[in-house]
Amino acid sequence: MDSISFFWSFFKMLSALAVVLAMMIGAMFVIKKYFYQSPAEVNGNAMIEIISTCHLGPKNSFMLIEVFGRLLLVGITNHEMSVLATITDPEVMDNLKSHKHQKGLFPASNPFSRYKSLFRDLGRIRKDR
Repeated sequence: MDSISFFWSFFKMLSALAVVLAMMIGAMFVIKKYFYQSPAEVNGNAMIEIISTCHLGPKNSFMLIEVFGRLLLVGITNHEMSVLATITDPEVMDNLKSHKHQKGLFPASNPFSRYKSLFRDLGRIRKDR
């Protein structure tokens, strides 16, 4: 009678566990990256809108935020947030809005437009190959 090797059974179990964990982590990454919307994006009447974020390091970043028609450039570190610049020029605001529409960014009032643009972009990627 053949004896079952404990080592190979243990190895199969660990490899199956690794595959399941990798699939779970991958699914969480995809869901967070493509389907997560912050509460400000879900509510179309938000007074504060994050326009852009630029990460400089693990705990350092710049944020461009629109608050009541003004643009604020905010520097964020591990210990503080500080306003670096305030932009109130209407010409810059118009340029920003036209740039957002050219890039194909979706309005916060229609949550399904985000998913439509995602699938549209996936179709373009496949056609390019």
